Amino acid sequence: MDKKKILVVEDEFVTASDIRDAVEDMGFEVPGVADTGEGAVKMAGELKPDLILMDINLKDEMNGITAAGIIRERYGIPVVYLTGQSDDATLAHALESDPFGYILKPFKHKELKTSIAMAFYKHAMDKKLLQSEKTIRALLNATRDETVLVDNEGKILALNDAFARYAKKPAGELVDTVIYELIKTGGISMKTADEMQKKGAQFPVSFEEETSGRWLDTTIYSINDSSGNRERVAIFRHDITALKQAERELAALNEQMVKEKERLSIFMAALDNMSDCAIITNHAGEIIYVNSIFEKKFGQSSDDAKGKQVSDFAHAENHLDLSKSFFLGYKESNWQGVFLARNAYGVKLPMTVTGRPIKYYQNRPTHFVLVMREMM
Repeated sequence: MDKKKILVVEDEFVTASDIRDAVEDMGFEVPGVADTGEGAVKMAGELKPDLILMDINLKDEMNGITAAGIIRERYGIPVVYLTGQSDDATLAHALESDPFGYILKPFKHKELKTSIAMAFYKHAMDKKLLQSEKTIRALLNATRDETVLVDNEGKILALNDAFARYAKKPAGELVDTVIYELIKTGGISMKTADEMQKKGAQFPVSFEEETSGRWLDTTIYSINDSSGNRERVAIFRHDITALKQAERELAALNEQMVKEKERLSIFMAALDNMSDCAIITNHAGEIIYVNSIFEKKFGQSSDDAKGKQVSDFAHAENHLDLSKSFFLGYKESNWQGVFLARNAYGVKLPMTVTGRPIKYYQNRPTHFVLVMREMM
């Protein structure tokens, strides 16, 4: 396994040599020693060490804190500070740069070893946390649903791109802002804001809402601490505008079907009260309805007649073409003729027939009605 590399930044030669020897005795590699801030930045970029031991007070204009900030921003290399000063101002300034350790001179080798081990551990944890955050963000953005996480005061902690697009702002600009500011722009509804304020409510809470011309299926989850107290709130919103539109269209179609059924019932009742035989076929001449007079005259029940061609009831002496090809090629508005039919017993029934299309689709007949009257 390759040794981890530690860069030493120290402007006192003797101290730098002692640190170098101590670090190498611990099993690490020291690829170089820098004695200035600028030199430290340059060597960090060239050598790419795993850790830097950085003296705060260096002999050039760039001190260790400034150098560490540049190195962390450019290369992400963890830094442990070494300093002989322990005053509050120096400590506060150093801590602002979020170091991975802080060692006061003079120090013992055991203290140095412990600080180095803790720095490597903290850096590894930070990398895992960063990877976890990237994974979570990738998962959030893998869905088209809008997702946002806020604290108890409504400050946005995280959100996905879908939510940011609807709020019409980049995700980075929305983080740390108060989500309630989006009420005035329609980013969230007053209903959602009211539900978020109910800290004693039983979560999750789900509801449908219409806002800014959209229908949303919104669910609010409470994220609690170990004591069961709410710390954060997660909001998930699924756009159901298309579903609502489909529901409206389906309702309209159902209403239309009910009216059509009522109209058809009246039509069927009228046909059943006729003294003539009535037949309704599809576009190919297949029977889909016969009235009660037809059943009596032909000795065929409605179920027996359904699905048959009109020509199936023709007598052998019949000359009027009412075959499938006739209906498929039909172009006239109506027709009349003499149809020699036969009933279920083979008895010839001379009948006058009048037919016409009763329904069209794209200028083509889809249904026909035929009225047959027995010739006296």
